[in-house]
Amino acid sequence: MNRCLLAVALVFAAFAVVGLSWGDDKKDPKGSLPAHYKELGLSDDQTAKIKKIHGEYKDKIDDLKAQLKKLEAEEKTEYLKVLTDDQKKKLAQLAIGDKDDKKDEKKPEEKK
Repeated sequence: MNRCLLAVALVFAAFAVVGLSWGDDKKDPKGSLPAHYKELGLSDDQTAKIKKIHGEYKDKIDDLKAQLKKLEAEEKTEYLKVLTDDQKKKLAQLAIGDKDDKKDEKKPEEKK
């Protein structure tokens, strides 16, 4: 049963991480430019100001993302408390099947 719970928890965590990974840019710890801003012909002053703004908000946004991730994990835990052991096992099997289906979709078709 512990394996089933772990499998279900990992699946839910994976979905949460995928949804939260947008916009992570760790190239410049002081901040970075948003998409397409490099093509705007910004002055050095504008670039510095925008990078500074990004750096100021990045920590705040990262904290909120961590809070969201924690809340989503707590939500999934609450869901599992409602299910019977058999339902938890079935959910784990279904989640594993979903993973397998996604792997199959990514494989290119073999040419004969």
